[in-house]
Formats: sequence, C-alpha cells, structure tokens
Amino acid sequence: MGELAHIEKIVVLQSVDIFAFCKAEEILRIAAIAKERRLSAGEQIFEHNAPADHLYCVVQGQVKLDGTTGETELVHPLGAFGVEEILSGRLRTRQAVTDKETLLLAISAEDFFDLLAHNIDIVKALFRHLFRQ
Repeated sequence: MGELAHIEKIVVLQSVDIFAFCKAEEILRIAAIAKERRLSAGEQIFEHNAPADHLYCVVQGQVKLDGTTGETELVHPLGAFGVEEILSGRLRTRQAVTDKETLLLAISAEDFFDLLAHNIDIVKALFRHLFRQ
C-alpha cells in the first residue's frame, strides 16, 4: 500500500456515506485535513471509553468494532466509524481493532470542528445524512 495521492483521498471521501451530501468543494476541504494511517492486522485503533479524538474512513482493509455486550460490527472499505462519538462528545462505546492490514483516513475532532465552524454547507450535509438514517 503506497501513499495516496490527494485525488485518491477525494475519490474515497466522495464515496463514504457520511459525506454523501457534500459538494465537491466541501470534499476538497475534508480531504485537506484527512491523514493517512496504515496499520497491521490486529492493531488497536482505540479502546472502549477512550476519548473520541478522531473519526475514521476505511480505504483498504477491514476494522472490527467490538462492544462491551459482545456485539461486533465490521467496517469495510468506504465505511466510516467514530463519527457519532465525535459529534456527540461521548467517550468511545466500542473498541476498534484492524482485522487485516488496513489503510485509514483519520480526521481529528479538532480539525473537523474547525472545518465545520467555517463551512455551514458541510454542517448541513452531515445533518442531511444523519436524519436520512
């Protein structure tokens, strides 16, 4: 897995469900704050009750989210996780571990909220996504 070109980040982010209502210029802004994170199989991304400091989009690989009551969710390429905790300000409700070699785009909560503070159209797009669910 080589380093992603900026255009590849944009293509991935355009395909992630939570950004479905974002326009191209909004995706460009999101791509500018997204950082690549490469992990081996079995690496922990975050643990249960950890502060929610990033949201993640899976580019390649797979992430397993395990809850405290035994429920498990797999996040595949073009899936996002950690969004609800970031937006709600809650601690992590599950732990996240890579299921295989994985490439993620990580967006820090601080950068994300700075972006939202100056881009009402992204805020509107996120609300459209959340209320569509």
